Amino acid sequence: MKKNRVVLLVSFFSLFCLLSCGLEDFPYIDYIDNSNITDNIRATVKLPSSSRPGYDIPPKGYFTHFMIFYRIYTSLSGIEAQIASTTTNDILESAINTTLNSDFKALYSLTDKTSSDVSTSNIENTFYRRNYFLLTLEGANINKVLNEDSRGKTLEIRFDRRNGFPPKLILGTDEYTLQRATEGPGLNFHPKPDRRFLNDPDLYNTAHINPQTNPDVAAYAAANAPICFSYVSMYIAAVGKTSDSLPRTIYSQPTFIGVFRLAESSN
Repeated sequence: MKKNRVVLLVSFFSLFCLLSCGLEDFPYIDYIDNSNITDNIRATVKLPSSSRPGYDIPPKGYFTHFMIFYRIYTSLSGIEAQIASTTTNDILESAINTTLNSDFKALYSLTDKTSSDVSTSNIENTFYRRNYFLLTLEGANINKVLNEDSRGKTLEIRFDRRNGFPPKLILGTDEYTLQRATEGPGLNFHPKPDRRFLNDPDLYNTAHINPQTNPDVAAYAAANAPICFSYVSMYIAAVGKTSDSLPRTIYSQPTFIGVFRLAESSN
């Protein structure tokens, strides 16, 4: 009887350690709250502080930086309406670009905060497969701008309506100009007309929408139109690194920032 008790205690202790280790080692970064869009030309995102689950830096937490995915959509419609961040809006999305509608629906399951069954292990590949690329900044490394010092701050992305003025990323008192990507998985492309987020005939020219030139652009139709508008859709997520002997990259659930119309490159 005594021997059975010892075996039972040892088994219970082993099970307790196994469960404790499993819970302790489960890497998790909490999601980012939805953006606030008030006037269709700016979005504000309250970045999580270090007190939110996973947002402390290693070894206590996992956080390294925030990243922003984007894709540009050309359109024949110059509408200014706001796309909701929590529900799909078929009429509005399709009016801009039917590909925007299908992308938004496909990515919604990742951004649904009410779901308890969201896997974030491969979100970069998920976005890349839909031709979403990582946002960059003019004259600055965005990973260093959105590093641990940005936690708890309010991030603002502002779209100017004046011709020739690209959108800005504002964090505290610092202001940066948004730029398109220049690389992606297996790609090293050269955006036309340049890396600025501005509407331009070279941007919506379907001859340039290919893996070498403008893979981050979704054409409105097969044929070129004399006049087109362009919009950008954006998502934000947090990136972290585990402290295992073989560190792994982990991600928060992505958050939809919004869809905004780009200013014209010139008169």
